[in-house]
Amino acid sequence: MSDSTADPKVTPPVTEGSKPKAPKKAKSKSKSKSESKEGTPAGEDGEKKKKKKTKKPKSTEDSPASAASEGEDKPKKAKAKKPKAKKSGSTEGKEETKETPDTVEGENKEKKKKKKKASSPKTEDGEAKEGEAKPKKEKKEKKSKSKSKKEKKSKEPSTEESSSDAAAAAAETKPKAQKKRKESAPPASNKVVSSPEEIPEVIANIKIPRETYDQSDVPNTSEAPIEVKDSLKLHSRVDYGTKGTKVDVLTNHILMSLGDDVTNAQQSETDPWWKSAFIYVYHIDFIVPVAEAKGPRKPPPPAPLSKPKKFELIEALFHEDETLFKYKDRIAFNGEETLYSHVPLEEFTLFKGCWDVSNKQKNKVKISPSQGDVYDLTELTSQIVLKFVSKVNLSDIYKGTLNRNPEMQEDKMTAPEKNVLLSLLGVKFLQTKDPIFQLQGNKFFIFNEHAITTPFQMGAYLMHGFTVSLRYTYGAVLLNVVNVCLPFYKHTKYLPNDAKFKENSKTKYSLLDWIIECYIQDKESRGQKFTGKVTSNDINFFVDKNRDIKELLKALKVNRPYINYSVDANGKPKEPTKKIKPKGIVGFVRETANSLKFRALPSAINNTPPKDGEKEVMINTTSYFEKKYNIKLQYPDVKLVSLGGRNVVPAECLTIIPGQKLKGQVRDEVAVINFTALRPHDKFKAISNLALPSVRNALTSEEERSKAPHDTEYSFMRVPSRVIDAPVVQFKSSTVEYVDKPFGTKAANGKGRHEETKGNWDLIGHEFITSPGKTVNLRAVYINDSDRAPPVSIMEELQRSLTKFSKDVASVGVNFDVTAAPILINNFGAPSKKMIGGGGRGGRGGRGGRGGRGGRGGFGGRGETVFELSPGEESLDKLLGSVPENTYILYVLNRGSNSDVYNRLKYLSDLKYGVINSCVVWNKFKKNSTQYNVNVVMKMNLKMEGINHSLSKIDASQLIDEATGLPFMILGADVTHYPEENQNSIAALVASFDDKFAQFPGDYLLQSEPGEEMIAGIGSLLRDRLVLYQKHNNGKLPPKILFYRDGVSESQFSQLLNIEVKNLKEAVKKIGTTLNKGAVYNPPMTVLAVVKRNHIRFMPLQQNAINEKGEVAAVQTMGNVMAGTVVDRGVTSSAHFDFFLQSQQALEGTGVPCHYWCIYDENQYTSDFLQQVTHSLCYIFGRSSTSIKVASPVYYADLLCERGAQFFKANFALANFEFSKTRKNRNDVIPGSQLLPAINTKVKDIMYYI
Repeated sequence: MSDSTADPKVTPPVTEGSKPKAPKKAKSKSKSKSESKEGTPAGEDGEKKKKKKTKKPKSTEDSPASAASEGEDKPKKAKAKKPKAKKSGSTEGKEETKETPDTVEGENKEKKKKKKKASSPKTEDGEAKEGEAKPKKEKKEKKSKSKSKKEKKSKEPSTEESSSDAAAAAAETKPKAQKKRKESAPPASNKVVSSPEEIPEVIANIKIPRETYDQSDVPNTSEAPIEVKDSLKLHSRVDYGTKGTKVDVLTNHILMSLGDDVTNAQQSETDPWWKSAFIYVYHIDFIVPVAEAKGPRKPPPPAPLSKPKKFELIEALFHEDETLFKYKDRIAFNGEETLYSHVPLEEFTLFKGCWDVSNKQKNKVKISPSQGDVYDLTELTSQIVLKFVSKVNLSDIYKGTLNRNPEMQEDKMTAPEKNVLLSLLGVKFLQTKDPIFQLQGNKFFIFNEHAITTPFQMGAYLMHGFTVSLRYTYGAVLLNVVNVCLPFYKHTKYLPNDAKFKENSKTKYSLLDWIIECYIQDKESRGQKFTGKVTSNDINFFVDKNRDIKELLKALKVNRPYINYSVDANGKPKEPTKKIKPKGIVGFVRETANSLKFRALPSAINNTPPKDGEKEVMINTTSYFEKKYNIKLQYPDVKLVSLGGRNVVPAECLTIIPGQKLKGQVRDEVAVINFTALRPHDKFKAISNLALPSVRNALTSEEERSKAPHDTEYSFMRVPSRVIDAPVVQFKSSTVEYVDKPFGTKAANGKGRHEETKGNWDLIGHEFITSPGKTVNLRAVYINDSDRAPPVSIMEELQRSLTKFSKDVASVGVNFDVTAAPILINNFGAPSKKMIGGGGRGGRGGRGGRGGRGGRGGFGGRGETVFELSPGEESLDKLLGSVPENTYILYVLNRGSNSDVYNRLKYLSDLKYGVINSCVVWNKFKKNSTQYNVNVVMKMNLKMEGINHSLSKIDASQLIDEATGLPFMILGADVTHYPEENQNSIAALVASFDDKFAQFPGDYLLQSEPGEEMIAGIGSLLRDRLVLYQKHNNGKLPPKILFYRDGVSESQFSQLLNIEVKNLKEAVKKIGTTLNKGAVYNPPMTVLAVVKRNHIRFMPLQQNAINEKGEVAAVQTMGNVMAGTVVDRGVTSSAHFDFFLQSQQALEGTGVPCHYWCIYDENQYTSDFLQQVTHSLCYIFGRSSTSIKVASPVYYADLLCERGAQFFKANFALANFEFSKTRKNRNDVIPGSQLLPAINTKVKDIMYYI
């Protein structure tokens, strides 16, 4: 971290270096003697140590295959040469003297000599370290070095050279990052180590690759972007970061293949067998016939088929047609209207019960029979048409991986080949012996002994599965694999975590068994201990009265295995001859198996040949199932299950179809969070056991799979990372500073470990930087959403809690006067629709009121619909209209689950009256917790324009312009969609205005369309922000603008640039020039797109590493990578300027890094600058005593969007009603200003939304 205020600018990237190379299978690794002793340095001091050969550790049975070393004793197949990889770790800017394996030692000795002469672009820039001033002389040297780089670049081979020439040129330059360095690893225990150790081949049953995939030395092979007039161009990568403690991490990516533009000598035997395959794309029309008209009215249009129904139809086609069935594992359906096939298919039209394929009649099939147990081959209810659309070459995926043009790479992100490939991979995943459930197209759950499951709410279990996506990195195509979790209906007696799981095949588990389990669970959830046997009466009452079981049973799909259990004349089971269609449960009927009787022929009952003249006999369901199916019912007095029509079956003769996602509301959210919160080692192990076998099966050819053992392995990738410094957090007269120490060092306060304090502090001993200078009057208002007044004792208790609150918050520098008695507001709620002025149904005026015309038993006249304010709102209106100055309203809610109450309170206080306020929930506030009270006052102080904490002067200097001494303006923007059904999106923009970067007021607007992501009117949000900045900076405007934009996908960057950023630049220039009294104002702008929700995860491979000062520093915390971990190599974009940053402690589960993309940069910032500044901004979120996941301006914009949505919801019904009374035309649209009015001017420049 530098204390220099000069803007770090970069020169064009160095073009020296070779093309990226994939990890290769390593031979048996050797270890130094020092490795046998825990905590002893292993080559970190640069001294060569003698190596001792050790045996390769044996893999455990459940460990996934990977590209780890295979051992020299194993014969290798004669195949294409395995690609060379970058050796583990980056060596930019530092001379490495660490121990290397025998196989590359001689080569690396030569590289080390040349390494001393080389330096990274960052080192050449001469940026001073923390606390050092940057000499002016270095700036001149920087220019001269940049010039020499350009001259050197002109001598590099051009992009038009052949790949072999490029490789030869790369070999001559001896790239820096080719060298391998020794890495540290976690010891067997959590014992503190004094220095890193070598990473073992297996961690937590996960095989660890020996080498690191790193594309930091990038040859500039892209063509110059085509200039388009009046169009902004996406920014491409200029360099890679170098600051921080270097350490390798594991990532949940699998290297599928190197790009086609990588030289042949570097290609891998792991290349997928379908890499050059052609895929045939077909369009499918599902045509549902219109129902016949009954009477004069036209029949309603047919309802569109659901995605599950379409899958059902396709499945039926596969089973009826020999060709489709034969190539089932090479055909994928996307769930909508497209079929992807690895083999060419014949076009066909399925109609009138016939397959018409090239004039050849095939089996007739009824796809969706209305009734009956099996498919009727003589009837058809849907018409299906298959038409050829195009032929896609999957090799296009692997082209242009070395191209550095962002526009070209963005086109690749949206290319159809990605969806085609993922659909085909999904089909391959399903080709397994174990049961596998495919949900929502791209989520897979394998139900085997490795599955991670747990019992869930009534009748269900939670299970981990996985999902995959395709990613492009420099020179390669990666498969990202991440675990997912969903609730399922329980369909077997024992779950995979049960020791008796393998007994499921021998254990009957019927629908009735499931219902009995639900009954017992329901009893126990109500605190009733269940003992004894469940009776038929218990079951009948349960399915008849319990709402939860009714909801769960609705449309639950079941199998009817008894149909396959028909017996012959000798009483032996018959072989099933027809496909049995699953059925959906309609409900339960009144009759039981004993009470329901029907007529049937004796031959049908006894499974004998029909006899002439035989007559039907009466038989009940119990006897029928015993004679025909040899099934003796255990619960003949339980109500029968209806499967539609006259089809009723005993529940104990049905089984639940596996893999059905649980319907209804998830009530136990805590259980879901706890179950899904896996630490990285457990998460990666779960993915290894569940996903990697399927991935290996999908990516390996049939020929290769048939050979045993095959040496094509797929494993997680190991990539370089850096742990950058945390900024110093400044309070009024104290600071919070994190200093590197070895893993496991005890924290200074004696609580936990030192590494857990990075980005995590408390407020004990700290005081807010600024707070209101005088004591503020705090008026507590108890909001009761019921018409029943609370006991008097509650108001007395509230007064005592307010006194405790004022004492607690005084410790951080905020003083409140709480002597005023709390105010009670009863019967507060959202406006409600009511009918007035009409008669009612019967009685005294009925619903029309006392004066209604409705006589006894009659209906009154039509009344008038009105929206009526709650009595509580009328009382609150009077209070808010007369709030004196220097007063803060604290709403105390009687319960926190009523969002309508909260939304209406914020609408009235913030928007209508402009009164600053906060809400607390009584059940929490009355506990008088100091921690809770201080957390509340952090928000309150921000709303009173105070500053809780900020960056230290040195850290904040990064955001101060050296030439003018003025702070940058930092913007954050976001969009939230559908505040109400089919309603327009809401956008928000926040901005800083001083050198503390602690206050981010902002504005919101209603977009012009539902689901609109681009903020075309962003300029209208900016004016007040520039005016406020000018007010706080002596009439000056910001010299530079740094803009963080959340919520945009990777395929929308060009759209964001040429709509939103372009409009923003124009607005800045226009508004700023006006505010600048005519002087042209056009500050340079840098734009970073932010992706908070992503599927990228990192797992630490070691506990300690050597930092830039040569000290042992912890690089792991709570099983996660350290807060401040940056990854900008290996898994980053081919062309874009992007990086991953995990900026906060993961208190539970696995941390999620945030993905930042620098898409536009007029300031020419370096990677180190953007990464450090972004990390620092994660520490200034005013309402938290921790660093957060994303840069604070992004989070603030998200909160302002949410507040805008709350205003919208609170006002929507009432505004709609008022507009309907004046609307002249049905097509008139309610103005946005009525749906979402502007914020009150009293609070427009404060953080009322926090």
